[in-house]
Amino acid sequence: MAAQVAPVTEQLTINQVVNEQTAQTVVRGTITVPDPKPDVDEILSVDRTATVKDISIVPDKVIVEGTLTLQVVYVAFKPDQAVHHMHEQINFTGYVDVPGATPDMNVKVDIDIEDVSVNRSNKKPRDFDVAAVLEVSAKVTENRQIEVVVDVPGYDVESEMINVDDLVDQESSQVIVSDEFEVPAEKPPVEKILDVDTQTTITDTRIVKDKVIIDGEVTIQVTYVAFEPSQPVHNMHQSFSFSHFIEVPGAAPGMNVEVDAYVEDVDVETKGAYADRLTAYIVLELNARVMEPKQINVVTEVAGVSFEKTLLNIESVVGEDSAQVVLRESFETPDPKPDVEKVLDTTAKEIKITESKVINNKVILRGYVDVNIIYVAALDDQPVHSMHQRINFRTFVEIPGAENGMNVMVTPIVEYIKSDYESCNVHVELVMKVRVRVTESMQREVVTAEMIEEPDVCLPGETIDYTIRQGDTLFELAQRYSTTVNAIIAANPGVNPQNLKVGDTITIPCGAKG
Repeated sequence: MAAQVAPVTEQLTINQVVNEQTAQTVVRGTITVPDPKPDVDEILSVDRTATVKDISIVPDKVIVEGTLTLQVVYVAFKPDQAVHHMHEQINFTGYVDVPGATPDMNVKVDIDIEDVSVNRSNKKPRDFDVAAVLEVSAKVTENRQIEVVVDVPGYDVESEMINVDDLVDQESSQVIVSDEFEVPAEKPPVEKILDVDTQTTITDTRIVKDKVIIDGEVTIQVTYVAFEPSQPVHNMHQSFSFSHFIEVPGAAPGMNVEVDAYVEDVDVETKGAYADRLTAYIVLELNARVMEPKQINVVTEVAGVSFEKTLLNIESVVGEDSAQVVLRESFETPDPKPDVEKVLDTTAKEIKITESKVINNKVILRGYVDVNIIYVAALDDQPVHSMHQRINFRTFVEIPGAENGMNVMVTPIVEYIKSDYESCNVHVELVMKVRVRVTESMQREVVTAEMIEEPDVCLPGETIDYTIRQGDTLFELAQRYSTTVNAIIAANPGVNPQNLKVGDTITIPCGAKG
């Protein structure tokens, strides 16, 4: 009977990658030019973003619900051929086949828009048919406790130093974001709310003893019927900041944290006699995972000992940091917009990272910020107008240990923005923080504690019965028991040495050691 070896071990809780798959989803829908907007003569550009609204796991499959948002810039079918834009959304549901996935596992989803086409409908001149091709990637992971071997006293071992994130704990908490806000000055009052869409961004996380502090921003887009005789449909945006904490026993400064935010419920109601004020009530669920980065010298081979290996398939954090970006841009009022008398409000409608490149110890980023400016026009009746401007940027964030080929996650957030009008130009200044996290995917086979056994006692001239284990070869068994491959084959007629089956029992003739 084999005797157990007493190895030196360390217990880890890792986020093991179960499987990662990609699938294409085709989104089809129809968008309509809103009633206040003129007919379309020619589409100039279509900006598109895809947002994940809900993710669910069923056996061997990940189901993704999301929204495709389109910003269409077009030339109006009017004598002056003014340039207009419209904002439309199409909901979609896609799925990714992920063998091994179960409902209790974790999942991360990324969506890449490969192609979008917008063509005028043959049925209605103000309708446009949309077809989009999305690439949906799903990575499914599970929390797994393993006891890895770091040394086997008295035996020759091969080992490797690896970086792992040892899960300390994960906890969840709800936060309620509630506030009142006014309908923008350039928008009509609200008669009926049709739809509310939300997007949540985690802007900062900090760890103190046994606690994770979270700052974030939730943006709502309200689509509504205007309180006007023609009842046109409008939409508006509003952002709310929030700060919350989650108690995570064992958390300490210097550890890594991942926070996911989900919108559980959102309700927006009109308030006030003139329907020009709204109340938003949003319920968020925040999930925090705290991990301790460790460097561990794990055993990968043990000479003269029977063992099995466990495959570690993990993603470890290489580094995380942020950088501030200051952007300044001046431009003329775009045609056919009137000149500016007074700026009322300036907001960042969208921030998009268009390129992220990891080089040695650094991440280089490119992107843009879409700015929306609401202003009083320099006309006799002083109407309120709005204009849009795209500001491009390039920056970098230093991440020690980062290398080409690693994974990168980027979270940009505008911290400050203002604009003014001077010398016939609009001047915009904004301060943006860009958070970057670099991770490394790693697969390693390591020895686990309960699988190490000393070889059976095998006296010269005798035979033993041996049960085939994962990774066994006749060559390795012949060396272990001081015999030859031919001797083992001769003792086991019908056994294919190129196709040993785990669990089968073979006879091994014992040879003289030395």
